[in-house]
Amino acid sequence: HVPRRDGMQALFRTTDGYSMRALQLLADRKLSIVDVPMSAEPGPGEVRVKIGAVALNHIDVWGWRGMAFAKRKLPLTIGAEAAGTIESIGPGVEGLAPGQVVAIYGAETCGTCPACHAGRDNLCENVAGVRGFHIDGLACEYVTLKARHVVPAPEGVSVRDAACTPITYGTVEHMLFDNAHLEAGQTILIQAGGSGIGTAAIQLAKAARATIITTVG
Repeated sequence: HVPRRDGMQALFRTTDGYSMRALQLLADRKLSIVDVPMSAEPGPGEVRVKIGAVALNHIDVWGWRGMAFAKRKLPLTIGAEAAGTIESIGPGVEGLAPGQVVAIYGAETCGTCPACHAGRDNLCENVAGVRGFHIDGLACEYVTLKARHVVPAPEGVSVRDAACTPITYGTVEHMLFDNAHLEAGQTILIQAGGSGIGTAAIQLAKAARATIITTVG
């Protein structure tokens, strides 16, 4: 069994029992499925999510390799991007319900700074870390976390498809529309069209009715 940890890494609330599985990084380039504390019953403003799918990103590979800028303590549950279904909700949670498919935001943001209040968590001034890289991640059976860190999936979107939206599609949305302000009829050059980000960029640019030029290879 894996002992409980406090401080920066204990950002998911847990019980004292060991009753769920997680994929953890035990050392550089060493992964193992282990028993960890069952995620706690959600408190005020929290939800417990049953994880259904976890996406793979470059940041997961960087963490596995032991990149020097990954300030963390091992063992660490990996997984920066995931989706699942809400298992239960805590007091005061509105707009979410058990059984609902949600994607999970991949960083522990404060929720109190001006950027968070504006809905721009990617610019949080007090971010505590990226899940699966600095702090425990989402490659486990359940997580209990703040309700503000989950995003309901539209009707008909599967858990698998929702799992790649927070980082992959979120990054592209930010680049194409928040920064470049892409509009219908414009022409866009997308480098590395065969990559995950490139593929997502092509899909979103096409949906925006832009003309796409891309490179591959």
